[in-house]
Amino acid sequence: MNVTANGPKSIKLDTSRFGEVEVTEDKVILFANGIPGFETNKRYILIDHDEGGMFKWLQAVDDPQVAFLMTDPCIFKQDYKVSISRPELKSLKAENLSTIVTLVTVCVEPDNNLMALNLKGPIVFNSANMTGKQLIVDKEDYSCRFEVQLRTPEKVTPEKVTPEKVVK
Repeated sequence: MNVTANGPKSIKLDTSRFGEVEVTEDKVILFANGIPGFETNKRYILIDHDEGGMFKWLQAVDDPQVAFLMTDPCIFKQDYKVSISRPELKSLKAENLSTIVTLVTVCVEPDNNLMALNLKGPIVFNSANMTGKQLIVDKEDYSCRFEVQLRTPEKVTPEKVTPEKVVK
């Protein structure tokens, strides 16, 4: 990482979804072996999708077309747990699990009013050194298509409009 007198060096990305994005190099997550199917992309950043931070985009630094919608699986499956072996921890240069962040990919199907989470292939990274990898979870009760029903927004009819709902 290049560090200037004022801190980490800034890098600019020209992405297909978000336009130009500027981040500091210390926000880049390095996947030494890439992500299966995207092995040539080794550097990624996380971009918030929503204000609450429930969803994030894992955006490839070196390919503006590659980005994955991600979320914390525990939001939708509270008992979700990933076993990380000692060798996997070592590859992430982590002493223990306290700095490990686990995210899963999300596929949104608006026509079916649902989204599917890939619980079998979580992305994990060490937040202390920004080293990541995709794991393969071999648990029968975890699906690569864990479906979550999307909530339908409340329809506002003229009789339901109140002064609080009117944007000025």
